[in-house]
Amino acid sequence: MNSWRIPLFLLLILFIFCESVVRTSYGNWNIQRIGDRNTPSFLIDESNRQFLLDGLPFRYISGSIHYFRIPRDRWDERLSKVRALGFNAIQYYIPWNTHELEEGNYDFSGILDFAEFSSLAFHKFNLWTILRIGPYICGEWENGGLPAWLLNKNVTKQRSSDPIFTREVEKWFETLLPRIKPILRKNGGPVLMLQIENEYGSYDACDKQYLRFLRDLTRAHVGDDVLLFTTDGSAENLLNCGTVEGVFSTIDFGPTDNTKQIEENFKIQRKFAPNGPSVNSEYYPGWLALWGQKKQELPSIQTIIKGAQSMYSLGASINFYMIHGGTNFGFWNGAEAEAPCITSYDYTAPISEAGDITGNYLEIRKWVKGLPDWSTPPLDVPGNSPKARYGKIKMRLVHSVEKLNNMIDMSELSDAGDCVDSDKPMSFETLNHPLGLVAYQARIDSCGNLTIPSFGDFVYVYLNGKYIDTLTRRYYNLSRNSVIIEGCRNDGEDRLFLLVENQGRKTFQTINDRKGILSDVFINNEAIRFWTQCGIKLPLQETENYYLRKAGKKNQRKFMNNNQKQGVFVGVLPVDARADTWLDTTGWGKGIVIVNGRNIGRYWPTEGPQMTLYIPAEFLKVGENLVMIVELQGAEDACTSTSACIADFIDYPIFHFDK
Repeated sequence: MNSWRIPLFLLLILFIFCESVVRTSYGNWNIQRIGDRNTPSFLIDESNRQFLLDGLPFRYISGSIHYFRIPRDRWDERLSKVRALGFNAIQYYIPWNTHELEEGNYDFSGILDFAEFSSLAFHKFNLWTILRIGPYICGEWENGGLPAWLLNKNVTKQRSSDPIFTREVEKWFETLLPRIKPILRKNGGPVLMLQIENEYGSYDACDKQYLRFLRDLTRAHVGDDVLLFTTDGSAENLLNCGTVEGVFSTIDFGPTDNTKQIEENFKIQRKFAPNGPSVNSEYYPGWLALWGQKKQELPSIQTIIKGAQSMYSLGASINFYMIHGGTNFGFWNGAEAEAPCITSYDYTAPISEAGDITGNYLEIRKWVKGLPDWSTPPLDVPGNSPKARYGKIKMRLVHSVEKLNNMIDMSELSDAGDCVDSDKPMSFETLNHPLGLVAYQARIDSCGNLTIPSFGDFVYVYLNGKYIDTLTRRYYNLSRNSVIIEGCRNDGEDRLFLLVENQGRKTFQTINDRKGILSDVFINNEAIRFWTQCGIKLPLQETENYYLRKAGKKNQRKFMNNNQKQGVFVGVLPVDARADTWLDTTGWGKGIVIVNGRNIGRYWPTEGPQMTLYIPAEFLKVGENLVMIVELQGAEDACTSTSACIADFIDYPIFHFDK
């Protein structure tokens, strides 16, 4: 008799002489289902420290791949490349804030249809799903996946048993979990197990009551016959705070040549999951990047393979984080304490941001192919998508930065933003404008020392339409909250214009990371009263034809001085055949790119390391494509002409790191 059949046989004896429900450390399973391959199930065989999938021993080599960072039309292509590696599963988070950007308004359509993503992976590529439901996810995603509107709820401590926070989580899970239940393995679907929270042991709350709340709430919706798990760093103090009884404990750690260290890591996991399989839920073949980052230290492919082989030899299941990163389109990049994350989430992953095969991909596939007992052999390597060098186009200035606010006041564009008057400045959250930009405007009586004690994150200061300087909450070691403004007419009609940029809320510390102007604004120690603030809704376009006319060659601009090198620029990109491309932002300052009404993301080439923005073929069309650049800092080198600036579309990405 095979060894894996012994515990099942014993369970059957128990069923005959005792009761029909098997109670394990990680949930309760009806004994009649165990070992019946016609009845789907996923659980832990504690006697042999292994997973059982439909009654048979199972382990996985999976890769993290996020549906919300990939164009919907590219899901098929990216998943095919995961399967071609020889992997048998994928892993992904569900970001609460993206599905409920506005409180009570849920979106699971298009790129956010995670159930379809898992179904496609399963039915077309035989890939199982390991699902991480949060509510907090980190993932270098805006606010760690928590909605910004939670900051209006007077939550004392997020990710804790604070009753205000848990009540909102209940509402979210009441919407989310019924969508997950049909795709669980026990219901014939691809989802094997659910992770609650994420690396909670690294958070300072250490609130076991909160973890029990998540465990019990999840089971109330999906049943106690679904395997739940946690993930924490491979240190005992982290697992002490990040684990909870009845939930399977896994760990994460990066590549190392030290086999003994890998064994020690799994020994630590075993202290908290003595009868469970060894699992590394995040094994890092690459790493994230921040704006302003000068160096990037990554493990060699030899170290990656050696570590993977050591874990495999120990019988572990392994998840590569990330196997494919994708892109932080729009304003969805998160931030670390030092600086915001870049737009690209390439992560130097084995499958590149554009879905291309890398050298590391081929080496990992070669390793999997050489595993003698692996039941999911690699498939033929899929080809890469076509790339295009469309060349240079002219970008013409159509609005100054300050005109962002005037456009709203003069109603030149429909639904450009929502404006509110108040005595004191209002935050992004109070305005219910969570992401991007908010414009603040006030009349001042005199010039002098402008001071803003509290704000987030960058404030672009203008006086009477002239750019003065930029204030910074914190960017590495740079912090500045005051500037001397000069040039007032002192007639009571001087206009102070402040454009505030949310750089992305912090993902790791989960502080109450509010954005906008968060205090009074002072000139010479006197508070300014009576403000108009407007949430800028990008893209700024009434109709496509409106801006296509503005971008036309016949619509020549007058002389563009230095101050006019900031603002909204538009141009037309002609396309004969759609292909992936990159906008080279070299020569521009800092801002946002919009193509055919899609927010491609932020650029900041003066800081780097990301110099290009990835534009998938699906975002383009044959014919004229409207390109909009919102330049906040000043496009010096890109604007060599007095009438236009240059945008260059190339066929490869550029990242600048010091050697």
